[in-house]
Amino acid sequence: MAALQKTPAEPAGTATAMALVEEMDRRDPATARHSSRVARYCHEIAHGLGLSATHASRLGVAGVLHDVGKAALPDSILNKPGPLDEAEWVEMRRHPELGAEMVKDPDLSDVRAWMLAHHERPDGRGYPRGLTAAEIPLEARVLAVADAYEAMTSDRVYRPALGRDHARRELRRGAGSQFDPTVVEAFLAEPAPEC
Repeated sequence: MAALQKTPAEPAGTATAMALVEEMDRRDPATARHSSRVARYCHEIAHGLGLSATHASRLGVAGVLHDVGKAALPDSILNKPGPLDEAEWVEMRRHPELGAEMVKDPDLSDVRAWMLAHHERPDGRGYPRGLTAAEIPLEARVLAVADAYEAMTSDRVYRPALGRDHARRELRRGAGSQFDPTVVEAFLAEPAPEC
């Protein structure tokens, strides 16, 4: 199960959302590792940005839940060993919206908004809405960096993991276009996380 435990400080909606995460974990155990690492990286970035412990905790919740919309996608897309075709990409790009629809609890409205925007890009070439820099919530920009780093440093069905140094170079290369430069620098200021 993903590394998120409900604490007294967390809202009741977290338990409902965790049921969705547990279903994803049963379907694909690699998802649990991905989500827990993204949550950990979100905490690290929040610390680097000087955010409060409460804010960092909420970002951790978002890290665990960010890909829950993939539960609605077919295994043929999620586990495809090669590149996705255009129709499959259209489906894959729906996962932020699907996830936001799944997490309807009012106690998680902030997390829901961050999940929805975690694939937006400062250059406006992201999805689902094509938002640009300042239109994207800071927390979604944090999720984007944490998610990308974890994805790059993990084996996938379609490619082996990149090394940590390579992934860090890719984050730096994408700063300003794909990633928020301030968030990238906050992450890179810390020692390279273990994969």
